[in-house]
Amino acid sequence: AVDNLNINIPSGRLVGLLGPSGCGKSTTLYMIAGLHEPTSGQIFFGDEDVTSLPAERRGIGLVFQNYALYPHMTVKQNIMFPLQSQKMAKKEMMDRVVEAAKLVQIDELLERKPSELSGGQQQRVAIARALVKSPNVLLLDEPLSNLDARLRLQTREEIRRIQRDTKVTTIFVTHDQEEAMSISDLIVVMKKGVVQQIDEPQKVYDQPVNLFVAKFLGTPPINVFTGKIENGSLYIGEECVSAYDAPDQEVYVAIRP
Repeated sequence: AVDNLNINIPSGRLVGLLGPSGCGKSTTLYMIAGLHEPTSGQIFFGDEDVTSLPAERRGIGLVFQNYALYPHMTVKQNIMFPLQSQKMAKKEMMDRVVEAAKLVQIDELLERKPSELSGGQQQRVAIARALVKSPNVLLLDEPLSNLDARLRLQTREEIRRIQRDTKVTTIFVTHDQEEAMSISDLIVVMKKGVVQQIDEPQKVYDQPVNLFVAKFLGTPPINVFTGKIENGSLYIGEECVSAYDAPDQEVYVAIRP
């Protein structure tokens, strides 16, 4: 599922794992979370090797695609749930719950049940529950795919704001390039388990390392023509389009619309 993956995620940044379905991005996320065990290699949080640590001891917050809220509990109880195994004083737990709820702007919904909430509100409860234990790393698995278009836009801005406010290292998985481009500090583009390019969104867009990355990013998609370089000139078909100082060869000429 993931082929010799080697990436370095800067502390305190928001990093998007981007690629088509089946490219290994969720598997990568679950290895970081401790839900999948890598067949080889090591995973470090800072200088600490966490490869053999169970998920609950890694200090991660994980938000699943389907939110996974407990339907019989109120919003307050859902957010508080991860703290109950930590032998924490009731008042401190409540303070943390209110703080997390305020951060995601659902502090007026604490007594409601998940069934009384919209999709966007449920999403926020899931994020608050992940943040309440002050994780080292926040992991989001396609967090916006269940929301309608308008709510997706709004919620992705919220995720960006929350990440900036908390400065928690955040990794999120998406196949939506617009989503990844708009809120990531860095994008990791993957294909069939292999990393294709890691860079800032604008650089990945302007300077793709290969044709796959060029085609995957951009709406409308990039136009690709077959061309050639001959005697210091670049041709598309028989048309000379510019001077181009490179050896004679067949090339692809890709033009952003």
